[in-house]
Amino acid sequence: MIGVMIKKWYIYQKERFPLVQYIPLMFIFGFCSVSYSIHLDFPDAKLTDVTIFQYVAAAVTTLFWFLLLRIADEHKDFEEDSKYRPYRPIQRGLIKLKELRVLGIALGIIQVLMAVFIDIRLIFMLALVYLWYMLMCKEFFVSGWLKSHHTVYLLSHMIIMPFIDLYATSVEWVPRGGVFSFGLLVHMISSFCDGTVVEVGRKLRAPENEEYGVDTYTQIWGPKRAMFVWLLCVTISLISTILEGFQVRVGIEMTVVLSLMYCYALFAAIRFAKSPTSKNAKVFTVFPGVWMMLNYFILGILPYFK
Repeated sequence: MIGVMIKKWYIYQKERFPLVQYIPLMFIFGFCSVSYSIHLDFPDAKLTDVTIFQYVAAAVTTLFWFLLLRIADEHKDFEEDSKYRPYRPIQRGLIKLKELRVLGIALGIIQVLMAVFIDIRLIFMLALVYLWYMLMCKEFFVSGWLKSHHTVYLLSHMIIMPFIDLYATSVEWVPRGGVFSFGLLVHMISSFCDGTVVEVGRKLRAPENEEYGVDTYTQIWGPKRAMFVWLLCVTISLISTILEGFQVRVGIEMTVVLSLMYCYALFAAIRFAKSPTSKNAKVFTVFPGVWMMLNYFILGILPYFK
């Protein structure tokens, strides 16, 4: 029985929430948020100036948030997925929505316990994320209107990213009595921009890979316009992240590395706009993850060596 249960959850995560991809990214994200926060106020901060549990809590809570977002999507899209994507785990009966709800409640309880263990004031920061999360679950009570206005839908759902980021940084600055600052605001804006790079990128497909009933940005806007929007997201992310880097003395390194990455993004976007093939579309599922990993690595690690 236990073996069967482990197997079905393993299959579910592999198909819908691959931990091999999410765990490294979320842990570097959590580490970066804590590191960035302390270096804003203490440029000479050492790794040991923050407890290991704070690093872990920021990372685990963030990982749980992304899993909670997946659980919310499974509920919101259940009818549509049942109609157009019967091959998915929920639709073919591998996992039930009730089981996902139980998992979601467990994740929430662990998030709260971690927050209380560090500093009970973090509950208020956690509540901000939950407030936006609940509004997202209800599609802001204008589901039909949102789905017909794709840009607004994208922006409204990406706003949760800076809220998650704010909480991850607050794991460091709230317990020591810090205050919200311009540097944190820049960090939140950059997080929002990074999120749009990922979200738009994962919904870019070649014509032969489009599925009936599945909305993608290449289907909605066409390859050329979709490339323009994605590249605009990358451009804004580049600017905000470089500004973020200068807040913790790694702006030069950020500029050099991300400028090289940006040149490749420009090349990939132009190539796909001219020739929207499946081969040319693959880069958009890989590039956002590499872009974010480099961002977080430079922001989180390098300040300790400056």
